[in-house]
Amino acid sequence: MGSTEMRAPKVVTVSIEPEVGDSSIQEQSIDDQCMKYQPEDPGFWEKGNISNLVTFVFMATGIALRFSMGDWEDNYAGRYILAFGLFGFAGGVTNWLAITMLFDEVPGLYGSGIIPKQFKQIRETMKVMIMDTFFAPAFLEKQLKEKLGTFTDPKVVESKLQSLLDSPEFEAVLDKKLASLGSSPMGMMLSMMSLNAAKIKPFIKPFISGIASDIGTLLGSMVDGENAFPVMKIRAEVEKLMDERLKELTADRVKKLIEAVMRAHLGWLVVWGNIFGGLIGVISEAVGY
Repeated sequence: MGSTEMRAPKVVTVSIEPEVGDSSIQEQSIDDQCMKYQPEDPGFWEKGNISNLVTFVFMATGIALRFSMGDWEDNYAGRYILAFGLFGFAGGVTNWLAITMLFDEVPGLYGSGIIPKQFKQIRETMKVMIMDTFFAPAFLEKQLKEKLGTFTDPKVVESKLQSLLDSPEFEAVLDKKLASLGSSPMGMMLSMMSLNAAKIKPFIKPFISGIASDIGTLLGSMVDGENAFPVMKIRAEVEKLMDERLKELTADRVKKLIEAVMRAHLGWLVVWGNIFGGLIGVISEAVGY
């Protein structure tokens, strides 16, 4: 009579550790994510450039009139054209330069290149915002309790287990296991006692169903407790994962990511700089400045 070999069940673990792979593939993936938000480059015909060009034409026309007209004091049209163009162009160029200084370091201009220089602070701010918003301890605990709440009620657990035991899938698994039992030493011993799978099944299934209520009570007591929801451990694992991924965001990638999101809309700052600058110029001319 051979001995029955006991096999330990396989334990499946889930880890949220960052996957180690080819660094070039990861870097390419990050660059692709940055470029995904990048709008089409309009080239020179971007709204800010067009607005600056319009005010430059007004300014050039005003300057031409200033030196071509004899009596400038009585040339009201020329004076207003020059004032609108000069102030409007100055306002637009100033805003354009300010936008450029956000993303690029301009030689001789102290404080330019803010985003590349402060990319570490930007990364940390992004991390803190995400952690405090989506992974706050109270929010995580609430979500876990809602998702796992069904397992704290023994009656609900018993009902779900009973539904599983009554399913055709469980019947098929049970039949397969009993069939494999027939070729084992234990099955041979049962055969000597005139017992086979068909005779054993009516006794085994009620026994398994009978412990469903005990399993429900046990599982409920395990889940419903102070330490049942390891919120801080989950939060620490997520934070560790974010730290690993954020290290891959270099200064250039942070710049590209922010620029891809903002650049298409920053042209309006130039346009409004032209408009408000031009209006200030007209008002200044009207009041005699």
